[in-house]
Amino acid sequence: MKKIRISEGKNKKCQKILQNKTILQMFTGVNQVLRIIQKLLYPPRCVCCDALLGRLEDGCCPQCDARLPRILGPVCMKCGKPVVSNEKEYCDDCRKYAHIFDRGIAAFTYTGSLRRSVYRMKRQNRRDYLSFYAKEMTGVLQTVLSVWRPEILIPVPMHRRKKRCRGYNQAELLAEEISRLTGIRAEKNVLRCTRMHSEQKMLSRKDRRKNLKGCFAVSEECQKQFARVLLVDDVYTTGSTLDEIADVLKRAGVKQIFFVVLCIGKGK
Repeated sequence: MKKIRISEGKNKKCQKILQNKTILQMFTGVNQVLRIIQKLLYPPRCVCCDALLGRLEDGCCPQCDARLPRILGPVCMKCGKPVVSNEKEYCDDCRKYAHIFDRGIAAFTYTGSLRRSVYRMKRQNRRDYLSFYAKEMTGVLQTVLSVWRPEILIPVPMHRRKKRCRGYNQAELLAEEISRLTGIRAEKNVLRCTRMHSEQKMLSRKDRRKNLKGCFAVSEECQKQFARVLLVDDVYTTGSTLDEIADVLKRAGVKQIFFVVLCIGKGK
């Protein structure tokens, strides 16, 4: 089968169409109507206990919402993990290990009902949870966006075979929704996962970095285009994945790399 090549002229026309605010607003309006119809046909459920919610609501029922492990107190100035007091600038992990990314932020700690919710989202195709997740992530982002000033959102990529098996990359969907809420462009083609790697959860920190070495690559046309980027993912454990990606991006000319995740472990 022959590959279809888009001429430079046609490509410029497409870019002009996408830059037209009227057309973009029209698409946004259509998407909002489709979202309402979807909620009317398939009433949303609580992301924690799965109870039915109001037809146009999403997220958590009041009982579960009150118990969500939101990060409200002092946090590590590097990775965003909650720490015990304002006197500690960094968590024990960030004091012990140097990270390549610049700073990060998270909405929740990775515990209890939210941990189970994330498992269902990944393993049981609960993509309907993602709009609530993205809304919470956007909420914490608003506290730092004026300082970080990211030019682009980049979802942590998934290898095509894994994505085909799951049916979606949750980081991509989160980035798209955060983009819709913040107006910051999301671009899933800047970064790609070039090879499959073993599951990370049973590996040590050292083995995680070794496992990820050479897994990510930046597209040639995007090199040296962006000074500040914001990575988007669902869960932060040791930061090995984000460090590997940050290393690749900094080699490609990116100056500052920030991240936002839904959940993160507890700091000390």
